[in-house]
Amino acid sequence: MRRTFDVVDHAKVLLVSLLPAALLTEIDLQSLRPTKETFLSADEGENRLDLLYTARLRGGDEVLIYLLFEHKSSIDRQIALQLLRYVLRILDWRNRNRQPLSVVIPLVLYHGDDAWDEPTSLRDKVQASPQLRCFVPDQGVIVVDFGRLAPGFLGAYPELEARIRTLQIARRSELAYESVTGIFRLLSSWEKIHAQMDALNDIIIYLYTVFDARNLPWFEQAIRAGLQTDSERPMPTCLEAMIEKGIEKGIERGVERGLMVGRIQTLQQFLRQSVTAEQELLGQSIEQLRALCLQLQ
Repeated sequence: MRRTFDVVDHAKVLLVSLLPAALLTEIDLQSLRPTKETFLSADEGENRLDLLYTARLRGGDEVLIYLLFEHKSSIDRQIALQLLRYVLRILDWRNRNRQPLSVVIPLVLYHGDDAWDEPTSLRDKVQASPQLRCFVPDQGVIVVDFGRLAPGFLGAYPELEARIRTLQIARRSELAYESVTGIFRLLSSWEKIHAQMDALNDIIIYLYTVFDARNLPWFEQAIRAGLQTDSERPMPTCLEAMIEKGIEKGIERGVERGLMVGRIQTLQQFLRQSVTAEQELLGQSIEQLRALCLQLQ
């Protein structure tokens, strides 16, 4: 689901919805541009995705917006220290490239099982008197808990909301038919079919990859029910083809994911490492599982 975040238009919409109003008055989001850099080490990339954007302030100076997407099912209790490390890497990268140091605004995008309750400031983690607290590094952080965002918060952007709601349901142990139908109902406007084809394909593949293949007939029924809201209007042929293509690709990726999880757990046992829980591994992308396999081999 990387394209939920690294498409500039998606990022603009999300930032308008998620940034405090006081910041939005200072940042010109029309100037938002992605960089191609990552500031995660190889092992950190197993459970995270990061994206760095540049933008202009109204006064002309540059500001950096750092999106850190947490794939973990549980809250990382070291996030305050890790965020500080990432921000320092960003500033060091700027310095090495002879670019002026600038403000970095970190956003943590979290969709774990539990509500976020972890402090993001080191000053809340280190026990110190008021006289000593000023010596503890500090930074502002914005945490977005996707699991607690209300339906309809991106009402004017159904494609993007469908992607976000897909992430929300991916962590559930039991999946409701109505949840899947609701996601695809957001993509049922045939008038915008070309703009929504990418989202349709991405979401179908993601759902079929994440959830048990034994439920495929059930999922297909929910997809069609969501898209076919008007019985008098036949589903476009291109959508029929897209559903079939997505299902086929999703099945392939689902089988590959299952094999990869088993291989990782076997290697961990052989190397006498702690074995990662199956549910934790299933929450990672195929690319992350492949990278973990390579590290263990």
